[in-house]
Amino acid sequence: MVVFRALGWLLLAMAIAAIVHDGLAWWTEGSLRLLGLGDLWAHLDRRSLGDAQTAVQRHVSSALWFWLVRPVLMVPVLPVFALLGLGFLWLGNRGAGQPEPGLLLGSRPPRRRRNRGIS
Repeated sequence: MVVFRALGWLLLAMAIAAIVHDGLAWWTEGSLRLLGLGDLWAHLDRRSLGDAQTAVQRHVSSALWFWLVRPVLMVPVLPVFALLGLGFLWLGNRGAGQPEPGLLLGSRPPRRRRNRGIS
């Protein structure tokens, strides 16, 4: 469960980085253009994107690339990372009746309140 939470926080951090990137691009260019998954992949490694396209078109089907993969690569990064991050955080917290002690919650259990006043 810790892995799901860590991956969720990482994806949310990447969503924030996408917000910053899109905001700076808007500031410099003057028009809002959201970064797509394919654009992000091309920024990271253009050759592997081309290799993936060639492999899918050659070994599977060129129609699969044009009708499925290409539209997925045009989806904006921000909602994808935000939704996946929130989903992984939800999966990481699901099934745990009592939250595990950790970095955010501390290492000791919550204190019990004493009754003050007349009961």
